[in-house]
Amino acid sequence: MKKLLLFLSVILLSACQSKKEESTNTEDLQKMREEWIKNRLDFFQAAQPKYFSAKTINGHSFNSKDYQGKNLLIFIYSKTFLKKDPQASYNMVDDFNGIYARYKDHVGAIGIVEGLVDTDKELQQIFHDSNFPFEQIDNTQSPGKPEQLKYNIYCTPAKILINSNGKVIHSSCGGATDEELIRKLDSIKSAPKEL
Repeated sequence: MKKLLLFLSVILLSACQSKKEESTNTEDLQKMREEWIKNRLDFFQAAQPKYFSAKTINGHSFNSKDYQGKNLLIFIYSKTFLKKDPQASYNMVDDFNGIYARYKDHVGAIGIVEGLVDTDKELQQIFHDSNFPFEQIDNTQSPGKPEQLKYNIYCTPAKILINSNGKVIHSSCGGATDEELIRKLDSIKSAPKEL
């Protein structure tokens, strides 16, 4: 009987210890999640992202605060979309450049390239043929080089439109003509200018 009681006591203590460790792990994970979310730019629909700044590929400094009271279009994409594929039905570079050319007088634009690269030279070579007429932020990673920006968009290419009040009024992903974005940009284009 004593052995049985001892055995049950050990099992009960183990279960309690396991429950305590599980609780601690859950709390640690929750703290990590909160920290991770706190340091991310929120580009989801209806969000009001905090201001951000980063160095562009041309060595300039971009600061979203410069667009306070203005509309800003953000393109986020993987470096793989920069490589020309004659078989592809979607050409991201032409899509982005076309949107920019049509609306550049009414919205600011910035591109954010992401992915893994071995060297900056590799990235410059990929950009060589892209001919983007608007600035690009290098958010790629390589050994010893972390991302400049952290955000909650995980699919590419993505198009985010932030209105003059700093609110995300469009957030979409995918490589196709985005009719909703075009409607919103047309609305901005046709709106009377404030004096």
